Amino acid sequence: MMRRPFREKKEVKMINRNIPYKMLRIIDDQGQLGVMTLDKAIYTARHRDLDVVLINAKADPPVAKILQASKYFYEQKKREKEAAKKQRENQIVVKEVQFRLNIDTNDFETKLRNIERFLSKGNKVKCIIRYKGRENANKQVGFELMEKILTTVENTEWDSKPSLNGNRLIGILTRKE
Repeated sequence: MMRRPFREKKEVKMINRNIPYKMLRIIDDQGQLGVMTLDKAIYTARHRDLDVVLINAKADPPVAKILQASKYFYEQKKREKEAAKKQRENQIVVKEVQFRLNIDTNDFETKLRNIERFLSKGNKVKCIIRYKGRENANKQVGFELMEKILTTVENTEWDSKPSLNGNRLIGILTRKE
């Protein structure tokens, strides 16, 4: 049995006869026209070759505007897309880099280069040191490794200072302003 793909329901636009209110406060590009019935508002709009669009349904009485509906909804969609784009750009991503206590020098330097790259892109970096077996006996070595990371990578500070969480030492690095 084949399923039909999920279709999103189309949003009913509140224009002209789709407006469920009898009395509306009507405005246009010149200003306020006053409170009138929906029929009278539609008649006025048709006279100007325009539409009645519900702007604010929560007001008492609800507010509608006489304008060109297609242009209004196009501008509204454009504003929403622009706002979503700005929100995506301002998002801060937390990248994760894991270390071990007996890490080799070259591996350590590679991870530091990755941290530099992440920070240069405006991300935060979560540094994690995992302890296994006997490493749990000497937790101070992990704190020293975290301090070495902070001093080696330039213009950084702890957003969240290194702290023990079970068998992990976790600290979050960020760029200094």
